[in-house]
Amino acid sequence: MKTLNLQKLFHALVVAEESSLVAASRKLHLTQSALTRSIKSLEDELDIAIFHRKSTGVSLTSEGEVIIARARALLEQAGELRAEARSLSSGSQSVASFGLDPMIAGPLLASQLPGMITQSRLMQIQVKVESRGSLLGMLLDKAIDFFIADTTEFKPAEIQNIHIDPLRQLRGSFFVRPGHPLATVLNVTRKAIYAYPIVTPSNVHEAIWEELRWHHMDANEPERRQQVICPDIPLLKTVTAQSDAVFACPDFAVSEDCTSGRLVRIDHRVANNEDIRTLGLVTHKDTNLSVHSKDIMAAFSTAVHAL
Repeated sequence: MKTLNLQKLFHALVVAEESSLVAASRKLHLTQSALTRSIKSLEDELDIAIFHRKSTGVSLTSEGEVIIARARALLEQAGELRAEARSLSSGSQSVASFGLDPMIAGPLLASQLPGMITQSRLMQIQVKVESRGSLLGMLLDKAIDFFIADTTEFKPAEIQNIHIDPLRQLRGSFFVRPGHPLATVLNVTRKAIYAYPIVTPSNVHEAIWEELRWHHMDANEPERRQQVICPDIPLLKTVTAQSDAVFACPDFAVSEDCTSGRLVRIDHRVANNEDIRTLGLVTHKDTNLSVHSKDIMAAFSTAVHAL
């Protein structure tokens, strides 16, 4: 099968836009006879009459309207391909920006950044470690290309313009220091847990927090419902080990600390898998990602499954 000549398609597109061979030849800096031969050659290759020839100019046939619409799309794609190729070749002005939920940022960046630094030709890689609400705002403003975060509690109104690709589920639990009043208690209630300050890298229990904060608070003891949100997980572990704070985070983030005895998991039993969080890859429905961003997105998505 003979390959279509993009230059001939471009000639036909210009003729269609100008509705005149004379005007099109001027715009293309070609002689009218050369342009006529190019159009005739394209029509012969496709075995379709693209134009009606008239004394006042040319107009598209019904078949020609279909061909020109497809030609326009192909030429746009060809332009995008050239731009991507130039970017891959030179790395010039190449930027990829993405976001990560604080509860997964540490291990993901530790596993992926070294390879990105040595293999990528990108001039700049921007990583935003923020709450999922902040990351969603950045994505909708197209300030980042994608993000990976806990998508469990996104509301319908928040996801109208985004696409969520579920990656995996993680169990979230509560952890305290050995010797904490709740450390050895069996079947600890949610209310008992939230009687202590909660420290967390991301608001992983937003719905529960709002319920307790606004509807079940003892009016005489407002200070008892306290939550600290900080993306620095090592710092939060230290705070938990040195105080009566309760650390809310995914189990994988404290597995070594529990093995060493530095922290212990509270015996808190939940129904309906409420302790399961879903990590998702979030992209904007109207954004065409660069080759670089797609590669990074694929690498981080794969890494999530290894957590």
